[in-house]
Amino acid sequence: MSIRIGFLLPRSNEYSSMGFDLLDGLRIHLRQLGLEDAKVITSNIGQGDDPLVTYTAAEKLILEDDVQLILAYATSLNAELLYSLADNSGKPFLFLDPGMEFHEASPNPLCRYISLQGLIACFELGKQAGSGQQKVIASSSFLDGGYRGSLALYNGMISEGGSISGNHVTQFSEADFTLEPLGQLIETTDSDSITASFSSYYCSFFMKHLQGSNEKLRSLPFFCTPFMADEQLLTAIPFPGGTFHTIVPWATSLNNPANKLFMEAINQEKNKTANIFHLLGWEAATVVQKIVSDGISAVDDWSFESPRGLVQFHSETNVTFAPLYIGQIEAGTTDECTLVIKETMLVTPEQHSQLFFSKPEEGYSRWKNNFLCI
Repeated sequence: MSIRIGFLLPRSNEYSSMGFDLLDGLRIHLRQLGLEDAKVITSNIGQGDDPLVTYTAAEKLILEDDVQLILAYATSLNAELLYSLADNSGKPFLFLDPGMEFHEASPNPLCRYISLQGLIACFELGKQAGSGQQKVIASSSFLDGGYRGSLALYNGMISEGGSISGNHVTQFSEADFTLEPLGQLIETTDSDSITASFSSYYCSFFMKHLQGSNEKLRSLPFFCTPFMADEQLLTAIPFPGGTFHTIVPWATSLNNPANKLFMEAINQEKNKTANIFHLLGWEAATVVQKIVSDGISAVDDWSFESPRGLVQFHSETNVTFAPLYIGQIEAGTTDECTLVIKETMLVTPEQHSQLFFSKPEEGYSRWKNNFLCI
């Protein structure tokens, strides 16, 4: 089937192959699905922080390149800026979203999201950290504090009777990064647990500083946000000792036929281990096939098998939900950090809907760049 797909690709200094991996996952799976003639026309949108750049790139793909639909890696708040273009052009948009922002605009009938459910994972982690009225230290990087993961952690924590005993936010640069204030909070607040929000290279800062610290700093259990447990980062970080709980959308070790096929295909064609960006592109190919074949409305309440399990579209929100995985960060065979999955957490339509419609009523500031585009 000959189709023309526009793809708005991001740039990230830390995840330098992000755009390539998204595109590889898409193309490889399109071929496997029999769409060998599909033409993917790309446009780089940088970190997604300039709405004019993103809108202009999408408009060009529609007007000049005559694409049938557009894919875009974008947080919901950046994606919503393109709703009017979908309305005016009649073209469907499929957004690939880490799920670390609340949606502000009402769902658009021409727009759908494949979500990694970052906020749901953070909410459930907060519940674990605060369970039994525990006192929790909230520790975050300068970057991660600008997204809504911290709020979801807090909301989950207080839902279980937990309370904040202290806040710790690290500095931006490695030279200024320190965990000394966190150590002081541990010594002075009689806390029970720590929520840790350190994605990207901040995760390596955090773990390396923990490794060089005294045992007191590692005496409490850490509840780590999903993108802190990204496997392609962890394998390069020595395990510092301590207890690290997490909830993730996917892991390389998941034992199901779809994941085995996915891992083998990426390894054979690209000679690398599959990552979360390959996964988003892979899933996008499945949804593209459905949209091209049956139309955008055909994905309402539709589900498909993914390497992360059964992914379902929620017709009220136009966003996917899927299983999450409870795990721990532990020491690997050569003392590197490794992610070990302990059990599956099924996400219900009610959980998904409740979080989607629980955006804060008060105004708040945020980073404008797409999450993980650093």
